[in-house]
Amino acid sequence: MYKKFIGLTGADIIYKKLLEYGVNTVSIYSGGAIMPLVDKFNYSKNKHIKYYVHSHEQMCGHSSTGYAKVSGKMGVSIVTSGPGLTNMITPMLDATNDSTPLMVISGQVSRNVMGTLAFQECPAIDITKPVTKFSHCINSVEEIPQIMDIAYYLANNNKKGTVHIDLPKCVANDIFKGTLCKKSHKNNILKYTDLIKSSKLKYNKYPTELYKSSNDKKYIKEISEKINNSNKPILYLGQGVNGLSKQVLEFIEKNNIPVTTTIHALGIIDQLHDLSLKWLGMHGYAPANYAIQESDCIICIGARFDDRTTGDIKKYAPKAKDIIHVNIEKNEIKKIVNSNYNVVDTAENFFNKINIFSKYKKREKWINKLNSWKKEYPFEYDILDNKLNMPMVISEINKQIKDNTIITTGVGTHQMQTAQFIDWKPGMRFISSGSLGVMGVGIPYGIGAKLAKEDSDVIIIDGDASSLMTISDLKTIKQYNIPVKIIILNNNKQGMVYIWEELFFNKRITATEYDSNPSFVELANSFGIKSLYCEEPTKLESTINKFINYNGPILMECKVENDICTPLVKPGGGLDEMIFKKDYLNKIKMNGIVPN
Repeated sequence: MYKKFIGLTGADIIYKKLLEYGVNTVSIYSGGAIMPLVDKFNYSKNKHIKYYVHSHEQMCGHSSTGYAKVSGKMGVSIVTSGPGLTNMITPMLDATNDSTPLMVISGQVSRNVMGTLAFQECPAIDITKPVTKFSHCINSVEEIPQIMDIAYYLANNNKKGTVHIDLPKCVANDIFKGTLCKKSHKNNILKYTDLIKSSKLKYNKYPTELYKSSNDKKYIKEISEKINNSNKPILYLGQGVNGLSKQVLEFIEKNNIPVTTTIHALGIIDQLHDLSLKWLGMHGYAPANYAIQESDCIICIGARFDDRTTGDIKKYAPKAKDIIHVNIEKNEIKKIVNSNYNVVDTAENFFNKINIFSKYKKREKWINKLNSWKKEYPFEYDILDNKLNMPMVISEINKQIKDNTIITTGVGTHQMQTAQFIDWKPGMRFISSGSLGVMGVGIPYGIGAKLAKEDSDVIIIDGDASSLMTISDLKTIKQYNIPVKIIILNNNKQGMVYIWEELFFNKRITATEYDSNPSFVELANSFGIKSLYCEEPTKLESTINKFINYNGPILMECKVENDICTPLVKPGGGLDEMIFKKDYLNKIKMNGIVPN
């Protein structure tokens, strides 16, 4: 029952609902329309929710997303109307695309002036509906409890994502009389169809109806037999498998099956394990890419066959007789790949059932082939005598970090080479923007990650171009003394796109050079944050040691040479059609280009 809210304002109810859901951390950027709700975080009698004020609404959203990615709990961002909401669109879509639970509560002008282009008004619901699981403007204070329950349920149910609640200022101030809504979050296991009927609202997505579930013992046994009979199987894991390292290890060792992951599942398996094929995709591990193309049985769990992991879909896995797809979201099944065994369920349920039927098979030829590829195609980079490059810095970080380190990145060459040159293992996490590929997320993701897991080291590895998009959140780091460690790999370029211009646009360099970069060291100092600088290989080890062991927020700038990140799946190519470093050098030599 909602009688407990009688006499409270709409803003009071939202605050209490957040407490009810176990929310203890929110990001905020205030403004006129949202002030009644923001005020509750200062004067509430139940001060259980910490709030963090960022330098821009976009950083609020990315920080909450980073928090959610690490904690597994719903992130919450609160912003004002108009530009406050429009500045949140990128993080809202980023969280939805990466299946991350995020609740955004935006202010809105009062209902009596909506539609008049009032100050800081925007058509919030029209804007956010395409990028969220659920978006609704509150019509009256009486519907707040139920709308909050629906939004919370949808953010966290099945394939997780963003939900948006638009709160008119008048509704935030109105008093709840308790004349509507009878179901509560605590007293009900929320059923989406019931909520549809009771609220008479329409939503963007509907819950899954299972094709087959892990409870279908006969079907799981049939899948197991297909796996057991295969000669060249490969296990392909995505974000949906995070937290299941023990089950994954049991499966691969019982079945003697190699495993590869997306970047979102890095850390699910020790990459030094004999059966590990690290990660696959456009800049992924060549043996993993070759293995997919040679495999006769692909077992994809908790991933969705996105284009960065498949290459040209027409050329994908030509020898696979059986493709098994396990995903919590029915709409992802057969969306890209025509899989022939499909389970709509959690990865945990599937592993618990399939491991009962696991059988060891030697597969000597297949394992030997994989091992030969590992020797022939390692992740490679040049060791320079007098200058640094990104892999040299990242490899040194890899030598010195702790086993429970969380690493966040922006998007670009530094992102891919961080994934390549860190030896990922259980207990570590790689937090980055996948589907949407948002530059600049490294710093706010890192803030959110540290707030979610205070006992882990959080290292933000960023490029100069990416970091400049969100560098103002050094203010937030300093204000709350958040002990994240930021390393900026500065090559004065938007390095990945610059390389593409060399390779595919005959070195017509346009809009990718950053000749006016600031001194990131001096910039950090201006915010009152400790800083370090390194550009000499002989000083790298000691400088990284100081950086890793510093107690408090710190920024380290490394001056690095720009270089290609290989392997690189050719645009329009199959997963096994990769450009390697030697191909790049030959290409630029033929075109009379001198690498910069």
